[in-house]
Amino acid sequence: MRIQLSWHILKRFSCKNLYGFTHLDVVREFPEKNPAYLASLLTAMVGAGMLCRISRNKYHIIPLNADPEIYVPDAYQVVKYLMLNEAYYIGYASALKIHGLTHMCSQRDYVVTKKQKKPAITIFGGRKYQFVHHQTNRFFGYSSIWINQFEQAMASDLEKTIVDMATNPCFCGGIVELGHALFQARDRIEHDKLFYYFARNMSISAKRRYLFLTDLLGLKWKAGHDRMMGESGPGFFVLDPGEPNRGEKRSKFGLWINVDPTHIRKKVFQRW
Repeated sequence: MRIQLSWHILKRFSCKNLYGFTHLDVVREFPEKNPAYLASLLTAMVGAGMLCRISRNKYHIIPLNADPEIYVPDAYQVVKYLMLNEAYYIGYASALKIHGLTHMCSQRDYVVTKKQKKPAITIFGGRKYQFVHHQTNRFFGYSSIWINQFEQAMASDLEKTIVDMATNPCFCGGIVELGHALFQARDRIEHDKLFYYFARNMSISAKRRYLFLTDLLGLKWKAGHDRMMGESGPGFFVLDPGEPNRGEKRSKFGLWINVDPTHIRKKVFQRW
């Protein structure tokens, strides 16, 4: 009877193209069964190679043609199942990859969350998943993307990815990676949306980094850039928070230029 119910569980969810689910989802689908019995059954299904456990009470169906000893779901599937029933989006360096704007090979994926997650880093299948908490005013600019033939996950759009990177360059590989993304995406960016996102994001330092790189890389300068320059306010911020506090001040942009601009240009144009 247990094996028959196990196959019923797999069939019930896979027929809905739901390859990840929780213990509570199973309880809701099979209300006639004891929740404790279903919990023990799910554990047995993991041992039998029918399911893999993503995290506590969260499971993923292992395909019939896969070797359960070595099978690991796609990273974006893992993110989706880790965040089941919670607000999130794939962001920063991981979103850069989705938008085809980086060649960096990383064993870490970045997940932006509306609710703070502890611990901030989870390891599954040899990959690290880092959760970056955003306040409500910064949690926007994302939509569903297809991650395989049947499933979708949430990811930041191009413009929000740029805004997030300018706010926290350390989560995308630094200021050079931000410059590279801006240059590569220069003909794809919707500037009205980007300017709106920067205003809504309310980070002065992010605006200044973006404006500096736009000028440095000779990208198209619009009236919106002039407006942002006028809104940037007093004081100085570092160009790249992940680098030592050194270098010259640029009053025009209100930045400590702690990464050689020649180095940035060289690295960006080399890849191009």
